[in-house]
Amino acid sequence: MPLLQRVPHLTHRQRRSLAAVAATLVVVVVVVANQPSASSAANPQARPAAARAIEGGGVTNVVTPLPTPLPVLKLIHTRIAFSDDTAAHPGAPKVDAVAGILLDADTGSILWARDPHTARPPASTTKVLSTMVALDNLDPDQVVTISDDALHQAGDETVMGLKPGNRLTVRELLDGMLTVSANDAATALAADTVGTAAFVNAMNQQVSALGLRDSHFVTPVGLDDPQQLASPYDLAAIAAVDADRFPLFRQIVSQTEIDLPASAQHPEFDLVNLNRLLKIYPAADGIKPGYTGDAGACLIGMAERDGHRLISVLMNAKQLYTDSRALLDWGFVQEGLPSLLPTPSPAKR
Repeated sequence: MPLLQRVPHLTHRQRRSLAAVAATLVVVVVVVANQPSASSAANPQARPAAARAIEGGGVTNVVTPLPTPLPVLKLIHTRIAFSDDTAAHPGAPKVDAVAGILLDADTGSILWARDPHTARPPASTTKVLSTMVALDNLDPDQVVTISDDALHQAGDETVMGLKPGNRLTVRELLDGMLTVSANDAATALAADTVGTAAFVNAMNQQVSALGLRDSHFVTPVGLDDPQQLASPYDLAAIAAVDADRFPLFRQIVSQTEIDLPASAQHPEFDLVNLNRLLKIYPAADGIKPGYTGDAGACLIGMAERDGHRLISVLMNAKQLYTDSRALLDWGFVQEGLPSLLPTPSPAKR
């Protein structure tokens, strides 16, 4: 008699035993069916993420977390393109720099250039771009609490002397990074607001949004790194946008010194601007010097006469300030203005 026909004739105990055997067979079939193949056993990543970890003999669900998306920061979307007018302006002064540019910021004309599109280590001229990202995304009066993570500068780095727990406004941090070139201020401005990764990502996106192609940044500070590079052309463009859009930027970079009085939030800071161009050329009103071993001496300079602005960039220059002064003054002469430099005395015979 077939098994199914015999079931009604079984005793109650026999029926329960048969049901237990059937249930056991079902479990065995399910387990066997779900065993990994030889290839997936050799490569656990080939199995679904929900069944990769086996703990205590059972399958444990494992969910691989997605990376946290970076905050989306605002960008200035305007395409910058300068015209090359160097052929119409011969006779530039001798400049002892590896690369550079002189820009008429009002007309967008390049009056002089040397290798303007080669990307080089930019040193602390990087902070001009950091300033753009900060002023476009942060309220100058926003208070920033300085963290331990922001204060990892080496002994030879320029700093304003921040301590963990100090509370400064964005404006005060900009004062420090644009005058004494404070690396602690620049790092805190990124790390203790939106996070360094998001801030640097916005720096590179901002370069692209301006239509610039030569430069790439990995820190908001400017320390030497094989991937931290900028061209004179791009630095002149970034400086021009800062000067046009942010009066606070122009105010800070034009001052020879800034004093931040002590408060309940932080100690006193006396900030003396490192930009010597402000003291040796009367028309100068900014912008930012920098120096590292790889970059050499660099300077983005700006001067204004009769409402007319020129921007110069010199990279890896041996006579940084005197050459910047001579170049800017020559540029104003090209615009029909008299020189502000003393006339050289005739050589004695």
